Amino acid sequence: MSSTTRFPRMFAALTGGAVLIASVFATISLAQAEDAQTSFDETQTEAIEQIVRGYLLEHPEIMLDVFAKLDEKRAADEALAARAAIEANKEALFNDDYSFVYGNPDGDITIVEFFDYKCPYCKKAVDDIMAAVEQDGNVRLVYKEFPILSEGSTIAAKAAMAAISQNKYMELHTALMASQGTLDEARILRIAEDAGLDVERLKQDMKDPGLDAAIDRNYELARILGIEGTPAFVIGNQIVPGAVSTARLLEVVEEERSSCVSC
Repeated sequence: MSSTTRFPRMFAALTGGAVLIASVFATISLAQAEDAQTSFDETQTEAIEQIVRGYLLEHPEIMLDVFAKLDEKRAADEALAARAAIEANKEALFNDDYSFVYGNPDGDITIVEFFDYKCPYCKKAVDDIMAAVEQDGNVRLVYKEFPILSEGSTIAAKAAMAAISQNKYMELHTALMASQGTLDEARILRIAEDAGLDVERLKQDMKDPGLDAAIDRNYELARILGIEGTPAFVIGNQIVPGAVSTARLLEVVEEERSSCVSC
């Protein structure tokens, strides 16, 4: 988010938050007073609210502390929700027959990547992902085709999954990720042929209705997990959106490894 859109929203949030917190403090004061069997009339109540509000306006750093705590709580709540969603859908995430597995098939930590062959950020992330898998040596990488950008994305996704039967998934995957420009069926098939696939067999395998069903499952998984763009990663029990560096991927892998009591 740019600074031109961020700060007006922050100002509005802080101003509204000041009023809200003033009301909270006033409510607390009133509750404490009621416990002491003391009551305030309307004028006294308004005076208390003005005192609290004035103090907050004179010391706005308090608001920054409050909103920092709110952000921390929101992040913690989102992490708990993500963990629950991953746990509830781990079989579909980690062990779908149409999702190709790269790296160490017996790795102690699994990375699931949701991606689109037309996504420029996915293309840029390829080297970082491969480097993380190779450097760690104990990571299992699961590819989830998530074609959301174009019809060509869907055709490419189906071609890649169909290539599994020829044991050529990675050859086609890397070739498609390296491609630039238009990605229609004719070009995808030319790329597949250059990558060493039997194109006639590939075209037949792409008719498998199970491919469409697998893509639909990936859409549903993404919806449940709150994934809306590509690339996005599920690493152990964490969701990491966007293209991230090799170092960041390895950092999250180590976080998950150190917190995994059953590994």
